[in-house]
Amino acid sequence: MFSMVINTLQAQELREFIDMQMHPTMHVPYNFFGDGFEFIDESNPPHLTHLHQFKNVNYADYWKDNKGARIIVAGSLTSEWVARPKKAKEVILKQINYVNDFAERHSEHFVVAKSPQEVRDYVHNTNKTVIVHSIEGAKRLINSLEDAQFWADQGVAFITLMHLVDSEYGSAAIRPGMMTTLLNFKGAVKSKKRRGLEEKGKQAILWLAQAGIMTDLTHMESQTRKEALAFMREKGIPPISTHDCPKSMKNNARGISNEEIINLYQLGGFMALPISGVEMGLEKADALYAAREDSLVKAGKLCRGSVDSYGFMYEQLNEYIMANTGVILGDTSIAFNDLTEDQKVDLAIGFQSDFNGWLNHSRPRVGKKGCIPMDSTQTYEPIETEGLKHPGLLASQWRYLEKKGVDLLPIKRSSERFVQLWEYFIENKENWK
Repeated sequence: MFSMVINTLQAQELREFIDMQMHPTMHVPYNFFGDGFEFIDESNPPHLTHLHQFKNVNYADYWKDNKGARIIVAGSLTSEWVARPKKAKEVILKQINYVNDFAERHSEHFVVAKSPQEVRDYVHNTNKTVIVHSIEGAKRLINSLEDAQFWADQGVAFITLMHLVDSEYGSAAIRPGMMTTLLNFKGAVKSKKRRGLEEKGKQAILWLAQAGIMTDLTHMESQTRKEALAFMREKGIPPISTHDCPKSMKNNARGISNEEIINLYQLGGFMALPISGVEMGLEKADALYAAREDSLVKAGKLCRGSVDSYGFMYEQLNEYIMANTGVILGDTSIAFNDLTEDQKVDLAIGFQSDFNGWLNHSRPRVGKKGCIPMDSTQTYEPIETEGLKHPGLLASQWRYLEKKGVDLLPIKRSSERFVQLWEYFIENKENWK
């Protein structure tokens, strides 16, 4: 019986591209995003470029049959200025119900998975795009175990506890710039000693775990993240980080240190990277990475701000994790190549596109709008000539990177790791005290 169960689980293993978060319902908290997640009006198609900040690009046409994102996490977004728990709940629930209703109306293309087993079943038994719920920004949302359980009952897999402003849970990272400073002005003038994880933040992490929901550490201020990791280590709760970058390459308020990356994996969690070439640009990077990038730019092999920037940071992170396999596993004699395929899943690296999430995406890498001359004898992927202007081009991104020899298996393994972790949280929710 035991071996039969194992064989059944192995047969259901996933090796799909999972986008750890898009925002199809930004029009709910912010109405300037238009009509929301709908099919394109063929009589009046939108003109889209990679410069689409504050503009909707999450059209259903780009989600259906998407070979670059078979599983998509739909992140319902809080309002940064919400003041009442009742209002916070209403705004998030409206977004979740919107996605549920849309998927039901277009069930030939989409299905919402509200449990890890449903993800496995829908991936293996249908050709539909599988949607999973998450929440980005928990301000006023998690005030009791009952609140956490309510969101678990809606099928929410993880919650990004912090977003752009400080809250009752702790401090949010403030990136350089006047706009981001003004947005979180109270946090900006707070002393560093006070910018940590609040007791309410610890309680929220515990309540979420007890309801079977993962906590995403993205957007946390460095001291908040440090204290969250320490608390999760104490409680045995695996952490995830869905769209922050390594501090060694992106040295800003959201940068995750090498030690924290190791801690994420040691505690049973994993890391995902944002994919926008703009976001993935090096910032006060360690000399090693700055030199590596410079050499590729000079050789005409890397266009900054394009898909190349994502590919570069992903490969450097993957190299770092592989080199520290023994440290992560607690036995320095173990090398990455010694691991079985099942064990390599534990070291997966995810991705998050964040479409509609306040940012532009990768620029073209070749041609007039790129930085590498176009060669008429070459065949180019759309991601190279157009940039990442909408979710439908994710498949082109992966094809391009594969042609360059980039190992995409750690990315494909992230779908299995994500589902495994969700299963672990549900199976162990009674054990966290």
